[in-house]
Amino acid sequence: MRTRRFEKWLDIVRGLGSGTIASRIANCERVERFEGDLDVHFEADGLQRLIERLTYLAEDERFGRRPDHGVPISGNVRNGSATLKSAVKLYREFRRSPHSVQAPGSQETLARRKRSRAWAQRGVSRWPDWPQPSEETLFTLAQELVPLARFLDPAIVGAVAEDNRRRRSEWSQRLEAFGIDPEIYLWDGSPCAFPGVRRHAGGKEISAFRNRSTPDTPPVHCLALDDNDYPKHLWAFVFTGRPFRKRGPDGYQLAHIFDHKEHGNRWNEELDVAAGGGNPGPLFGLFTSASNAAYLPAFLRPTNFSHRLRTLLQGRAIALYGEVCRPVPPPLQIKACDEPVWRPERFSWSEPMGDPAHIPAFLSFCRERMYELLGQQGRARQP
Repeated sequence: MRTRRFEKWLDIVRGLGSGTIASRIANCERVERFEGDLDVHFEADGLQRLIERLTYLAEDERFGRRPDHGVPISGNVRNGSATLKSAVKLYREFRRSPHSVQAPGSQETLARRKRSRAWAQRGVSRWPDWPQPSEETLFTLAQELVPLARFLDPAIVGAVAEDNRRRRSEWSQRLEAFGIDPEIYLWDGSPCAFPGVRRHAGGKEISAFRNRSTPDTPPVHCLALDDNDYPKHLWAFVFTGRPFRKRGPDGYQLAHIFDHKEHGNRWNEELDVAAGGGNPGPLFGLFTSASNAAYLPAFLRPTNFSHRLRTLLQGRAIALYGEVCRPVPPPLQIKACDEPVWRPERFSWSEPMGDPAHIPAFLSFCRERMYELLGQQGRARQP
């Protein structure tokens, strides 16, 4: 096991506390003592068979079946197996990342560690390492969350993708004229509602978006920046017949299913790359993608920080929309769920919703807004 690099990855990339890092490494080392070197398993089959052996379901425990793995566990065998499996899956994510080859690090990180050591020498206390939810707790939370998740009817998403298919040539030529790669927004099968619109990122773009400063150069790869209104226009038309006007459904917030940001994007943890594809370009087209959003209860939104719950929602989106569009741009493709108990079809979801009758009005609104944005971009570039 590449212990030192794994430790740095857990710290810098995953942001885990020192106590949690020590526990995850100890879990992996315990698995290695009884199942062999994790790197050997990874090179053989990507740790797939080992993870399957560590999967011990409730029915196995109920019927008294022994786990397939050889790691002795004192106490609850199912919870203990789940803890070991979670640690091994973290190691698999680490090995799939570029950091397993070159350990992550930066001057900023080194400076932070020096400050931490200095604080420790002065007797400054650190935050305690509180326990994380168990696999069983996350599963229970998922069962409560998914019936409340609201997804659009596939016919609505398919209508957006079909409109893009008809207008792809025109929009692509117009975007290229301003130096914008159209494939960022208009890949084959794209359900991106507003090609060329992306979320602002970084202090300078936020300041310019809010008219607090004048940017030195126009924002790259886009016609316009947005806060978070453009992704909501489709939902507003579907349910109210008009554009979004700063008021959504009470108690619910829009959540993006796949990351659309350029920095800190989690695609390499949540998606695979097709053979020979290489790394993708910016994923800005996912910002206003009709297949890339769901409304979740505002008081129950742990999905930004829970890989398990995020991938569950992603699986639901693919099941709903995979036949009417291509939810993620090439060369990306969806990872198969390797744990039967966490497959989306095992959960009770609400029916997809929305009235397709308002879609023609929405598509007309999209075209008008696109021509407006293209005109603004042209005027902004005039000498």
